[in-house]
Amino acid sequence: MKRILLISILIVLSVLCFGQEVETVSERFHYRYLKKEQTKEQIQKDNEERQRNWQEELEAMKANLAEGQRVSDNVKIEVQTDVQDDNLIISVAYETLVVADAADDYALGKYTIQNSNACMLMCSFLKDKLENDLVEYLREGTKVDVRITGATDGTPIRSKIAYKGEYGDFIDKPIALNGVPYNMTVTQKTGVTTNGQLAFLRTQGVEDFLKTQVETLKHTVNTFQEFAVENKEKGGGYRRVSVEMTIRGAFAVVEPEKTEKP
Repeated sequence: MKRILLISILIVLSVLCFGQEVETVSERFHYRYLKKEQTKEQIQKDNEERQRNWQEELEAMKANLAEGQRVSDNVKIEVQTDVQDDNLIISVAYETLVVADAADDYALGKYTIQNSNACMLMCSFLKDKLENDLVEYLREGTKVDVRITGATDGTPIRSKIAYKGEYGDFIDKPIALNGVPYNMTVTQKTGVTTNGQLAFLRTQGVEDFLKTQVETLKHTVNTFQEFAVENKEKGGGYRRVSVEMTIRGAFAVVEPEKTEKP
């Protein structure tokens, strides 16, 4: 199934307990150190199990949404996790199965995450995982790379769309537009006159959420990259956002503390 947008988040494997409760900081470090002794095959097996569990949790969250937050069955949201070297990568993306029937994502000219129930669900899921399952690996100073892709459909903008300045003004901000380096400018004065600007603002809605609403990312060293895509096809199914996160050094060796149990 073709993946239109990826939210790439590299995230560390969640903690598995070897039949015992992990209660103290030193014990947790000791566990993490021992986990490094696992084979690559064992780590990959854990990763595959986590991905299956997370996908089930995501589907359950979708099924239990309140009436005003419903996401159509026509929208499929997927989470993928991968282990590369000592990093954990998590990608969350959604697509519309039948684009002709798409009517429940971003409306024309809209860019805040509140304008897309699918994007709101995606962000809520990420917040839950980052603040709970992955909190162990998001220590102060941990490096996290975040790639956010925003897209529009091919409907042309015929009159200027007001930009209220929710995310500040941007002048010559380096991004990638349709896969090519580009200096993006969008301010309250300029408003939105191109689909590229609109796609960029959709990335900023997600970036603002991650920066302000996810507590564990407030003490990590985060690098954000924005990718704007102007699709030629028309339809709500082409108006969306995806995220990919990488947590650096998730499986790096952590030396045991002196107070650890033997």
